[in-house]
Amino acid sequence: MYKYKLAHKFTLILSLLIILMLTTGMQKPNNNFNGNIFKNIYIEQINVGKLKVNEAKEIIEKKYSPKTIYIKYNDKTWTINPSDIDLDYNIDDAVKKAYSYTRSDSKFENIKRKCDLEINKPYNIDLLATYNEYKLSKIISTIQEQINKNVQQATIQISDSGQITTTPSKEGIEVDISSLKEQIYDMIKSKSLKDIQLPIKIIKPTITTEHVKSINSVLGQFSTSFNDHSARGSNIYVAGKSTSDILIMPSDLFSYNKATGARTWSNGYKTAKVIVGGRYINGEGGGVCQVSTTIYNAALISGLDIVEVHNHTYPSHYVAKGRDAAVSYGYIDLKFKNNFAHPIYIKNIVSNGAITSKIYGHSKDREKLYIKTQESRDKDNIIVKTYRVFLGEENNKIREELVSENKYKIKK
Repeated sequence: MYKYKLAHKFTLILSLLIILMLTTGMQKPNNNFNGNIFKNIYIEQINVGKLKVNEAKEIIEKKYSPKTIYIKYNDKTWTINPSDIDLDYNIDDAVKKAYSYTRSDSKFENIKRKCDLEINKPYNIDLLATYNEYKLSKIISTIQEQINKNVQQATIQISDSGQITTTPSKEGIEVDISSLKEQIYDMIKSKSLKDIQLPIKIIKPTITTEHVKSINSVLGQFSTSFNDHSARGSNIYVAGKSTSDILIMPSDLFSYNKATGARTWSNGYKTAKVIVGGRYINGEGGGVCQVSTTIYNAALISGLDIVEVHNHTYPSHYVAKGRDAAVSYGYIDLKFKNNFAHPIYIKNIVSNGAITSKIYGHSKDREKLYIKTQESRDKDNIIVKTYRVFLGEENNKIREELVSENKYKIKK
């Protein structure tokens, strides 16, 4: 029985080959789509063999007509109609391709294809989904405008009198564009359109309400005096303001030069005496080292991690030896790190010929310590070692650290 069926199928194929070969050159390709699609041809795994073009199109459209996409978030719903993004599965092209598969310009190719189809080698055509990317992006941008909310960092402001004012932080919301587009792309590609829950990202503030609320006391402060009615005094006001009201988060670094920027006329600085190469000359920004020194001592007393500090060529008149912090924009800087678990806040108060720098923070971070210096002489130099001594609850010394070793020239 099996041999009979095999022989019968072989006979049919042979007969088909003979007929097709005999008619080669006698027929022209039929492109009016009036006939039937050849057997064993599929579109998206749906058998459209032996059907007319309009019949095949009707069957495919019943399952694969583009549908509306609904994007939902809370009580909001956005609709994307197929026409909004020019979504098309190109069913007409697929059906015509199915019809024309055995009606190509090459008769021999047609014979080969028909033979394959006759012996149950089906041919499947995938629908090609196309859409307008620009129009889709424009719709998503509209959704973004309605949903996205900027993150709000908590803020803190401390007045000269020490009054603390804070504003709370708020989380930000933004549409996860990559995730949304990927879902839409996958749905279009798989031709399975369904509702989408709008993917969003919650943007956490880096400065939270808890951070600013933790600042409740002065960790350390230091003051120096100056001539209020001078160019140097004017520079101290400018530098004091630019390095004040700065919040430094845990593990972050404070850079004096970064806070002030270049000490130029355009930034409000005047010409005053500065030390260059061991000599006093007129230069822009004279006086800024007194501000850096004042801040340095407040940081030193607060127990902050001193990362970079330099002394002047000669001892300063406004602070003890070993306690100064020379700065020069682009060359040497004052840097310290917030080594506490809570943020700190720098507040400078410049008034009536005095500058006071206060470091605010959490009361639990306050250290009991004192600063000591050891002075010695080396030919024409004064050597000063600056130490920070930390104390326990009963004022017993816990540890001692060398902060800096300073070398000053002796004036002759």
